[in-house]
Amino acid sequence: MKQILIPTDFSPNSWNTLEYASNLYKNVSCKFHIVNTYEVPSSLLSSTVSSQKIGYLYDAVKKVSEKKLELLFTDIDQYLANPKHIYETISKPGAFVKVVQQMTIQTLYDMIVIGTKGATGAKEVFIGSNTQNLVKHIHNCPILIIPESVSFTPISEIAFATDFERIFFKSEIVPIVDLAKRCNATIRMIHVYDEPKLSEVQHYNSSSLERYFKNLSYDFHVIQDFSTIEKAIEAFIEELDIDVLVMIKYPHSFIEQLTREAIIKKITFHIEIPFLVIPSDD
Repeated sequence: MKQILIPTDFSPNSWNTLEYASNLYKNVSCKFHIVNTYEVPSSLLSSTVSSQKIGYLYDAVKKVSEKKLELLFTDIDQYLANPKHIYETISKPGAFVKVVQQMTIQTLYDMIVIGTKGATGAKEVFIGSNTQNLVKHIHNCPILIIPESVSFTPISEIAFATDFERIFFKSEIVPIVDLAKRCNATIRMIHVYDEPKLSEVQHYNSSSLERYFKNLSYDFHVIQDFSTIEKAIEAFIEELDIDVLVMIKYPHSFIEQLTREAIIKKITFHIEIPFLVIPSDD
């Protein structure tokens, strides 16, 4: 049985993410762990001296979280019921990323599925701050990011963006293989190049991918660099009608750069399809 972790803030975006995950794993035995994290606003803590009053505040926000999870569970039972699926709701105090980090240490999840709608007033940022921080700090679980505008449709085309500059480990490739098998999808490996020929190292690493994908439908696409890598990827996604984009996050990789605060504000990366980020096994 697959173990899927889904954070929620009870927004329409979070419900959309839950619907997407439920449909994605429709024919798979799964346990969905739906977590809501809560904290007392710092403005209230700074004005509250009594430890007893602080305790009351935490009890109040805890009760709100638990009540909303009860209502969410009722909606799940009404709209997303599936005999193959088990749903568990979890209310936890603490900072969002730290709570999820701790959960991934305690439990081996197959996937984290999270929605995003981008930072308020910053449309050029392709993922919201919570999702950005999660991608940055989670190193032991794949993260599937669902844009708020996306509704589930069957997946037939998966784009795997890579530069073939490093060796691939089985643990990094398994989530891609699993997704392609389950959806009977084609994997399209894309390399944005500034040199027209692959180096010996790139050839070796691309051959290793062929071995991993030998029983699947796959193809290689080497495309000339645009003004930026992100624009090349966006053009490829549009041209081949890609359903899911996949990248492996490792030091100095494109996705690692996207999660660095100093750089993310300078990068324009508009994708309107689910984005699977797989941590490296280095």
